[in-house]
Amino acid sequence: MCGIFCCIPAWKESNHYCLENEVLYTVLRNRGPDAEKILNISDGTFAGFVLWHQGTEICFQPIVPDNIILLFNGDIFKTNSKELKNESDSDWLSTQLENCQSDKLLINFFKELEGPFSIIMYNKYSKDLYFARDSMGRNSLIVEKNKEHLCILSVASLSNKNAIELPPLGIFKLNIEDSDNWTLFPWVSLDRDQNDYIRVMEGTFNINIKCQYIIESPWLHSPAFAKEFSFNFYDMVKNLDVPVQELFSALLKNDEIVGALDMFSALLNESVKSRVQTTTGYCRNCISNREFCNHSKVAILYSGGIDCSVLAVLTDKYIDKSDSIDLINVAFEAINSSEQTWDVPDRLSARSSYEELKLLCPRRKWNFIEVNVTRKELLDKLSTHLKHLIYPLNTILDESIGSAFWFAAQGKGYVDQREWTSTARVVILGSGADELFGGYMRHRKAYTQCQGDDTAKQLNVHKEMERDWKRIFSRNLARDDRVISDTGKTPRSPFIEEHVVQFVRSLKSSQRCCFLVSGDNGSKLFLRLYAQHLGLTFSTFLRKRAIQFGSKIANKNQKATDTSAYIK
Repeated sequence: MCGIFCCIPAWKESNHYCLENEVLYTVLRNRGPDAEKILNISDGTFAGFVLWHQGTEICFQPIVPDNIILLFNGDIFKTNSKELKNESDSDWLSTQLENCQSDKLLINFFKELEGPFSIIMYNKYSKDLYFARDSMGRNSLIVEKNKEHLCILSVASLSNKNAIELPPLGIFKLNIEDSDNWTLFPWVSLDRDQNDYIRVMEGTFNINIKCQYIIESPWLHSPAFAKEFSFNFYDMVKNLDVPVQELFSALLKNDEIVGALDMFSALLNESVKSRVQTTTGYCRNCISNREFCNHSKVAILYSGGIDCSVLAVLTDKYIDKSDSIDLINVAFEAINSSEQTWDVPDRLSARSSYEELKLLCPRRKWNFIEVNVTRKELLDKLSTHLKHLIYPLNTILDESIGSAFWFAAQGKGYVDQREWTSTARVVILGSGADELFGGYMRHRKAYTQCQGDDTAKQLNVHKEMERDWKRIFSRNLARDDRVISDTGKTPRSPFIEEHVVQFVRSLKSSQRCCFLVSGDNGSKLFLRLYAQHLGLTFSTFLRKRAIQFGSKIANKNQKATDTSAYIK
């Protein structure tokens, strides 16, 4: 993960908005501790802070091959034309973009890219500035614009309240000599919600945005997903009055369900493989001396729930058995408690799931890291540091989830009661599973509170899940990218991979979840069946808990949608 920064002054005689702001410089450098470079030219300032993962050598940014200046934050795991082996994706990207002599060539090139990214590119000769987040909005990019300057950067400066997270609608383009008129090359045809984002941007920055050429990547229409499955969990479950374990066993005997699980498994395995293997052979402690080691290069944020347990089993398959893997579990001091205890719900469930994981993957050295955070530590970091990362989001919910992820990703805690700090440089997350498979309480309510027949109820669930998916980039992904990357680690979310997402979304809601199943076992039913298929039993039937409740960071006396007192 990298920290990228671009600032274009409103007029050449004005002072550049350089990185003299110590807080901004620090949070950008935290994202990319391995290399940094600041380039000042007459048109503006460009800065890159690199966390090295790809290529045999560190690729400093900004990259200036000839006509362009490139800042890239992300991972290109695959293109339609080739796979990147020992080549820096940033270096390869700069060569390809330098050869794109027109907007149409640029668009055709971006159609091929797969992986999470945010990008800034400036053409020194045409004075055109391009910037974008990938179509699912997995990496952060923030725009700040006022009368003095236009800034595009990974983390907000907090000195400018006129800042928004750039919506991942496509590739934005503007000419710096006419910065009030922008062009958007959309990833897909824009729907009403996406057009609303454009109107917000136009109103916030007093600009005009026109749309041209739809990009439409081929993976959106991959023939691998052409097969339609006809099974319906509701039809199958309503006639089976048996204990849930027997129900799962019966469903796993259905050939069509097994076929769908096999197709999903192949895609998810490939996603996990690329995300845990695409990094250097050095851990955080050994990278400065380029010493190959068996310390953990990969960590998993581990609550013991189904999402992270599935990812842990798959991660074990693709990392050398001589390397350890960190499992990081976070707990917060209870509010107004007379005694300090770290046995919060997520800690207890994680310990049980960990015991099962050791049986399934006995050759692996797992480091189960227990991170314990006092209220004083939490409030100190919120008031001095975390507020800069969570902004421009600013609710109590953002504060709770952002803080929980930051402390977890730090990886400072205890292993078997010994002080321990994670050496990983990649953090694996279960993000996206709830949105894709129907894991939220509102999905259940969409079914149980719908007044129509069973078909109407299932359609209502599908609409709610689609609504959640379409707003995941604005509710979760950019914020989580900012807080985790601040720890000098790259967050990677295998569920939010192009082909995994397209396959799962090609399934009907009735093939992903079923709220006729007792307890919480019908939420994410497809994923639970997959977990059982992998040999997991404890986490398969574990009730879902959001991290803010499972870790006990949340204050139940506060409303999640209220504005945080620390982020204003």
